[in-house]
Amino acid sequence: MTSAIRPVRRSSLFRRIYGTFVVTFLLAAIVVGTGVWFAARALGNDWMPDAIDRLDLENDELVSALRDEPRLGGLLETIDRELGTHTAIYDLDGNKILGNGPPHVPARAHRRERQLKRGRPAILRQESDRPVVMFPFADGAGEVVAFAHVIGAPPPRVRIILWVLPLLIAAFGLGAWRLAQSLTSRISTLELGVGRIAHGELAHRIPGPARPADEIDELGAAVNDMAARLDRLVAGQRTLLANVSHELRTPISRVKVLLEILHERLERLTGDAHADHSTTIERVRTGITEMGEDIVEMETLITDLLTSGRLELRAGEGRPMDVEPVDLAAVVSRSASRFRAQLDVPPGLSVRGDAFLLERLFSNLLANARRACPDGALEVTAVHDGSSLLIRVQDEGHGIPAEQREAVFEPFRRLDEARSRDRGGVGLGLYLCRQICAAHGGTLVAQARLDGRNGASLCARLPAASAC
Repeated sequence: MTSAIRPVRRSSLFRRIYGTFVVTFLLAAIVVGTGVWFAARALGNDWMPDAIDRLDLENDELVSALRDEPRLGGLLETIDRELGTHTAIYDLDGNKILGNGPPHVPARAHRRERQLKRGRPAILRQESDRPVVMFPFADGAGEVVAFAHVIGAPPPRVRIILWVLPLLIAAFGLGAWRLAQSLTSRISTLELGVGRIAHGELAHRIPGPARPADEIDELGAAVNDMAARLDRLVAGQRTLLANVSHELRTPISRVKVLLEILHERLERLTGDAHADHSTTIERVRTGITEMGEDIVEMETLITDLLTSGRLELRAGEGRPMDVEPVDLAAVVSRSASRFRAQLDVPPGLSVRGDAFLLERLFSNLLANARRACPDGALEVTAVHDGSSLLIRVQDEGHGIPAEQREAVFEPFRRLDEARSRDRGGVGLGLYLCRQICAAHGGTLVAQARLDGRNGASLCARLPAASAC
């Protein structure tokens, strides 16, 4: 079996970055080349013949102006402006009379002194300096009376380029910075989105265009697709769990009916006075009672699973809960009467929530407290705290160790002693309680008792519907 070699695909992101650098390099090369060309023209030797001819033409005028400094300055300024040079006039001793040049004739000009005094111009060259033209001025008798020191200066257009070049470099740097900022901001958005999805927000989606423009957009679309698949998978599992729990309630109901029938038949059997069935009857009664307790526990478990699944499904789909003002005292009192709990709930306190779920919340909290404290006192207190209600359920049991006060809210988590399996409960009660509080926009935490006595204190904070 042969396989074709796939050509390497130049990614669009690579093309964007590569193209940006190529264009930047070409523009920089054009600017630098232009600058070099102008500089070469300014620093080359083209100006020297023009300067010699112009000084020779202006010889008599300049000699006559040696003693008239303003006139001599004007002539030199005109020559420098037209030729783009810097010119200075020196006497025969090498001291500067006027102009733009060093105070004294350069030392290397003395090597050409004989040539200059004969009235012949000299060109001085040195590797580290630009060329210099030394021109002798002669009077009417042919005697040399002064020297001109001329050096080429960059024309104004070269100065303009030297000013524009840093601006162009700054513009290129700004463009590169904008490109880098665009890329890093998109990557940062992608990172934050992936982090939120990794922390369980499967409904979150990374923003991006409808049609990906490059690999970053494609990666964001792939992450969104992955999150959507995970969301559907988790939602499907929750739906399956809810459906299974719902379907299991039917056979349990039938078993409960059967138990009632068995109880009725057992009563008839006990009415037969001619036979001694007391031992058998007692065993049957005990077995049926235990079976009934197991079925009630199974029903509670399935109800908790069904409620938990519905809450997770609603939260995953982002559907709000239907809430209404619920009288707190009425809801708590119904659960407290079953578990012999003492109430300290002022009248008039209302909670915004679902009455069925709130009753389930307090029923589970009190059932958990009663299992931890079979014979002690249970207390339920409620106070108005700003925009929320603070409800505490306290027992006199062994309490919850500080290192396990968060772990008790994990599903199927039980403490070893008071909350062990043989004392009832499967470890879903507190997990479901926290889910109910979260669905109402509240919190549930485990604490030590406020009075310092042994026992646990479970504190639920729920949004208040009205003040007390």
